[in-house]
Amino acid sequence: MKDGKINLVDLDFEYKMWKSRLTLFVKEIDILKNRNEEVKTEEYIEELNTVELLVLDEHTDQLKKLLNRIKVQENEMQYYNKDFPITKVHKFFVEHEELRQQMASISKVHLMRVADLTNALGI
Repeated sequence: MKDGKINLVDLDFEYKMWKSRLTLFVKEIDILKNRNEEVKTEEYIEELNTVELLVLDEHTDQLKKLLNRIKVQENEMQYYNKDFPITKVHKFFVEHEELRQQMASISKVHLMRVADLTNALGI
């Protein structure tokens, strides 16, 4: 952003970063579930209970929904392409800011859950 103007490439950069991060989060959950399967035969490590697994499934759904919302927002950029550069009051940027807040929130939740479950699985 220069002189208060936001360019298309600025937003595109963030979308790429967010999509990459969300994809990583989904992969981490898959790894946790695989680890859970491995520890079922271990004597000193307890597997995750049904509630914990349901929370993971719900969290995965939230991650995928946000990932899809970002993809929709990216597709909508083509309609606003003629408006760029834009300012912070532009409708598209306001929606972008909402996604940014959702990303920050879900990232924080994810990191806490992964840390808790990693400890629970005996690592």
